[in-house]
Amino acid sequence: MSSLKTEIETAEVYDFLIKNFSNNISNVKTLKGGELSKAFSFEAQSDEFVIKVRRVRKRLRIQHPFHKEIIIANVLKEQGFDIPVPKTIQHGVFKEDKGEKFVYTIVEKASGNPVHLFPEDEAISIDNLLIEYLHQIHLVDVSKTQGYGKWQEWSKAHFNSMNEHILDLIEKQKIYINSKYSTGIYEKELYENGLSKILELTEFCSVKRYLVHADYGYDNVLADKNGKITAIFDWEHSLFGDFVYDIAWIDFWCFRPENTYSKLYCEKYKSSERLDFENYDERLQCYKLFIGMTAAGFFSESNQKDKYLEAKKLILDLL
Repeated sequence: MSSLKTEIETAEVYDFLIKNFSNNISNVKTLKGGELSKAFSFEAQSDEFVIKVRRVRKRLRIQHPFHKEIIIANVLKEQGFDIPVPKTIQHGVFKEDKGEKFVYTIVEKASGNPVHLFPEDEAISIDNLLIEYLHQIHLVDVSKTQGYGKWQEWSKAHFNSMNEHILDLIEKQKIYINSKYSTGIYEKELYENGLSKILELTEFCSVKRYLVHADYGYDNVLADKNGKITAIFDWEHSLFGDFVYDIAWIDFWCFRPENTYSKLYCEKYKSSERLDFENYDERLQCYKLFIGMTAAGFFSESNQKDKYLEAKKLILDLL
């Protein structure tokens, strides 16, 4: 388990819900998944909800990691997209303790299971819907926004290009891991070789801007037993930039055969006038390397050696 995972006991969550949500709380259960937040399902007045609790990491200076869920739900509704983002019921500060701040969000509980848990022989219809919803996300109008990289409010992101966003994060990672080479598990040679290749590939980043989920699939998309996608959530890392980043993300972690989603997305939408497919393969490689390197840094920081070695293997396969 990640050493950065938020530690909150079920009893503490129950007491918080009784005091701050409803005096009729039952069936509080811990949910699996998530590297930082800890999630619980519960019932109130016979309705089902999920509460996520997160310790705010000072180094990341996040004001509230859950507020983007509300913003994106409103944007999608205003633009007429029928994308199933669970409704946020309540959010705020869970507690402040010894200089640490914990925040929470409560959302309506969606039915279904994470898409990566469906066996391959049951996943064809789910995979097609997964790509169709991702395409809808990429068609969201961002013309009234500016910049590239992570957005905090629906108006402007910080960077002037996608490659500037990529290289800034890699440089920040370098500052951090230089102090970790002697004590952590992130190997300097792996970082330097990955960075060298990314520097070659960033020239291919698209200058066109799209809405990017940036954490798509796995535990963040649910589907029911009939193959219907019931929820797309965890928009915390959402950014303005190259839509190919999302495709690289779901292919990098390979919960289907290699390159399933990059091939499927290209086959379905390459003729779209709104999407830029120039230098598609180079962009995929660039973002996969970037995703792998940021994952390797996180797994090193959170002392998850097995996951670090998995990310390392995937990086080496790309180099």
